[in-house]
Amino acid sequence: MTEDQFEAVRADSSKLRILAGAGTGKTRVLTHRIAYQVNAVRIEPEHTLCLAFTNKAAQEIKSRLGHLGNAGKVHTGTFHSIAYSQVKARWKDIGTSNTPKLITDQKSHLSRVLPSNLASPERNFVLSEINWAIAQRVPVEEYIVEAGKANRQEVIPFAAVAEHFRGYINLKKKRNLIDFDDIIKLAIQFLADDPNYAAARHWKFNDLFVDEFQDVNPLQFSMLQAWLGPSSTLTVVGDPNQAIYSWNGADARYLNDFEKYFPSSQTVTLKDNFRSTPQILSAAVSVLPQKVDLEPQLPDGEPPTIRAELDDRAEANSIARLILNKVSEGFSFGDQAVLVRTHAQIAPIIEAFGEHNIGFAVATDASPNSDGKNANVVQILTLHSAKGLEWKIVHLCGIEMGFHPIAHATSQDSRDEERRLFFVAMTRAEKELHISWARKRFIGSRRDRKPSVYLDEISQFLNPTRVNSSNSKSNLSSRIRKFRQTHFGTSGTDIPTGKGMTRIEELDLLRKNIAKVNDSKPDIVLSDDLMEEIVNRKPKSLEELEQIPLISPTMIDLFGNQIIEIFS
Repeated sequence: MTEDQFEAVRADSSKLRILAGAGTGKTRVLTHRIAYQVNAVRIEPEHTLCLAFTNKAAQEIKSRLGHLGNAGKVHTGTFHSIAYSQVKARWKDIGTSNTPKLITDQKSHLSRVLPSNLASPERNFVLSEINWAIAQRVPVEEYIVEAGKANRQEVIPFAAVAEHFRGYINLKKKRNLIDFDDIIKLAIQFLADDPNYAAARHWKFNDLFVDEFQDVNPLQFSMLQAWLGPSSTLTVVGDPNQAIYSWNGADARYLNDFEKYFPSSQTVTLKDNFRSTPQILSAAVSVLPQKVDLEPQLPDGEPPTIRAELDDRAEANSIARLILNKVSEGFSFGDQAVLVRTHAQIAPIIEAFGEHNIGFAVATDASPNSDGKNANVVQILTLHSAKGLEWKIVHLCGIEMGFHPIAHATSQDSRDEERRLFFVAMTRAEKELHISWARKRFIGSRRDRKPSVYLDEISQFLNPTRVNSSNSKSNLSSRIRKFRQTHFGTSGTDIPTGKGMTRIEELDLLRKNIAKVNDSKPDIVLSDDLMEEIVNRKPKSLEELEQIPLISPTMIDLFGNQIIEIFS
């Protein structure tokens, strides 16, 4: 252990905040602190509770504690699971009859109060807004005002959301149902109503530990305060730079302003990163909204790469080929993960993996798959569901404006959170990080895309020789030569255009030939609007060609000279 880790493990403080940056070993420090406190007889394992935010994280902590002697007797669970066990026990103690039934599928119950013609995205939006309001302790009658104050995205009018919210509440009352957040409300209420019961709960769990404290929401924080008794101790671990769930109600101020809520608290900061190479870590840190001090401990590795692709299909095939190349170098499928911003980006990746016989597993935000090391398959996850996981090689795709940062991130707070999300995604990589973006993507309709502003910001940390297209010169040139030999009986790298044609006709023939080579569509290679803009500007040099908006670096790199020849 490092000196900072030892300090965090051994600190003699009743209220301790451990600020643990990405890859600094926070789970190891948390579990070893619990074990040390147990072995030093500062706490009793039977009266100790460790809280996590997912069942998977709770099981991981429990497993690690099981290898640390008596610490294995510590209770572990999520806020909801612990609260539910207490609520059920309380109902039994007071002899409650006709206890409410727990809703396990919130979406299906909500659908009962939503119009049948409401599209799936709007349905998901209503559900997320209801959960946000509950997490923020916002009553339905105040939702419209508070949603406006919080600059929530208004996919459908807030008034309509409020109506559906009220309908959901009435449905629960009518059918004697409760959801997971209702459980926490009940647990808080039981503790507030009966001091003797509260004292018994405080004795049951006198020493509390909370993982990923930056993800706590107001409702969960109220639960935590209710669990804390006069003599209780509290240790929290978190990272302000991994606060990426404010859209779901999380509030990082409980971590950032910990000393405000617990004035006599102590803070220990972990700075040594043991996960990522210096090259990856430097690039990741550069996009954060504020400077952070993280020290890489691994030896130098390969700089991150960026590839520009013609479209999402080309991007997916590029990732598939790169994964296979890495397997030929000695890595496994399980060593690699593909991270996307939205679920809509996954379809072409699955198709490409099927064509290349690559085993894969798709994780969801609600139930992330394994960490990629338990099965020899490539993990496909959203950026949010990848949090807390790591792989030797990460393929980060779809890094375009509109996706990252997401289009609806309009406030400063939301833009800062997008940067933190990109940081989290990059720091999942241990040895290699490969970033890609597509000039066109089929989601709703094909339209031109621009690379994320983040890519310019990290460019100084890239090896120029590694910044390329997957359809790189060496790769595409060989395909072009093969195409020419087959169709034109020559081995040159130029694709022939026509004679006696207008310039736009020549340009159209060029894009059709490129499309054949790339197994793509002509309008994906060059859109009609872009082709017209090129003809209007008549570029006579690569520098002039680069000034044309929306033309991809890949196109310029591979076919720029041929475009210029048309106008020379």
